[in-house]
Amino acid sequence: MSDLKAALEAYMRLLARQGAPAQVVDERRRILELLLPWLDGAERSAEGFRGPCERLLQTCAPDEQVLALTCTREFYYFWLGDTKKVVEITARSGFSVRNVRVWLEADWESLLTRMERDGFSRFPPSLGLYLGKLFEDGMSEPDIHLRERLLKSLLYLLDGQPIQGDSFRMMVDAVLLHLREAELKNTFLMLVREYFYYWHQFPQAQARNAGQPAA
Repeated sequence: MSDLKAALEAYMRLLARQGAPAQVVDERRRILELLLPWLDGAERSAEGFRGPCERLLQTCAPDEQVLALTCTREFYYFWLGDTKKVVEITARSGFSVRNVRVWLEADWESLLTRMERDGFSRFPPSLGLYLGKLFEDGMSEPDIHLRERLLKSLLYLLDGQPIQGDSFRMMVDAVLLHLREAELKNTFLMLVREYFYYWHQFPQAQARNAGQPAA
């Protein structure tokens, strides 16, 4: 357990050096301290990490699950002791220094229903540009429609968030928590890897005019 605590302290120190407020550090410590006993003795591999993380998510309140995913993803390489990877992620601003709470619905269809009930339609130019590319590339209409619905649910959760990489990662996690089918999750993950460039480069006009910081 001592090595786990040392890994946790290393992660906490990095967050503080990156400028995370004390409240952010304290909230993440509280969540990860719940995880440490389940990691004790676990195989140092992605598979060994996954089971304890799933147990952690089951204990978290619905509005803390996205934060828990952020914590565990960032803590993973500290737990592995992969210093080289930590340095690489730090160099490209891969660690977030703010906590975001997202209320989760029962499933993805419920999230879409909430979006429609809210009358949400503030989709950035990047959505049309990306869907247009899929059309030009010859993708079928049903496949484009599925990707449109997936991206709209992501953009609904991203509305009002800074145009930054950590915003995108956290809201991707939020959508993933709504998806039940493995095939749909894989489709979504491939989709967002392609779409990130469009989202970052072509935001709403007010976001561009406000000079949102880059990812």
